[in-house]
Amino acid sequence: MDNLENYLKKKTDSDEKPETEKKEDPQQRIIKVSVSTSVGCVRERNEDNFYADEFGMRLEEEDAFTGQLDMSCRRIFAVCDGMGGEDFGDDASEISAGVIEFYKGKLRAAEPDDLHGVVNEYAIKANNEIWEMVRRQQGYQSGSTLAMAIIDKDQVNIFNIGDSRVYFYKEKKLTQITEDQTLAMKKFKENIYTEEQAKNSPDCHRITNFLGIDERGYGPQAVHTGTFPTETMMILICSDGLTDMCCDEEIAEILSEKNDNHADSLVDRAIENGGVDNVTCVVISF
Repeated sequence: MDNLENYLKKKTDSDEKPETEKKEDPQQRIIKVSVSTSVGCVRERNEDNFYADEFGMRLEEEDAFTGQLDMSCRRIFAVCDGMGGEDFGDDASEISAGVIEFYKGKLRAAEPDDLHGVVNEYAIKANNEIWEMVRRQQGYQSGSTLAMAIIDKDQVNIFNIGDSRVYFYKEKKLTQITEDQTLAMKKFKENIYTEEQAKNSPDCHRITNFLGIDERGYGPQAVHTGTFPTETMMILICSDGLTDMCCDEEIAEILSEKNDNHADSLVDRAIENGGVDNVTCVVISF
């Protein structure tokens, strides 16, 4: 895949993140970013990945850092969770994150009304690359979720595929913005499950939409949850390794703390609570 393959080869050449210090223009809005990922206590490998704009993708199994970025251009953040139990889930999530880098210029340049269409172009490309990877490896199937926040000055667009989530935290309140694309959620919407049954059903981990789902080249369609004002809130993007281990109250408590690395604190709490899955968090504050 020419540019993407070159990017994925180059990303392991250095184990350091880009410089995070920026010269602050008093007229330029600054966002603070913390990122953390861990294999957890049970899994043998980390099948999660992330994309954190200029800071890039996951470099190692355990990765954590903080930094800041100005808003001189659109900023793109995402969490990609390789499907546990499927072949090559770690490769699938790496491809999903790598294709974002491949599409970064187009995502930044798109007119607001065209942004959803470009995200869907990305989804088809990532879907096709995952299928090609599985074919080369002679596997059966692989896939990845996507939870994405694209920040443009004073507003943010939220997209998702699968069950990785985006939350907003504001005024001590945590709000889930994305909707899980799972069999449990489908049954809840069809009044087969109550909300409590949906949360506790094995169907809550049966994903109905993911990158890598369609070998025909159409790919999944990303859900555009909406465009929201950023104001003074925090944005949390996470894999289900966090939300399976931590309730909303725990997450809100950690985000309320004065802390330069909320993402690392969230991952630590998930591990303290059992860490049965890989866990990845990206936290953006304004």
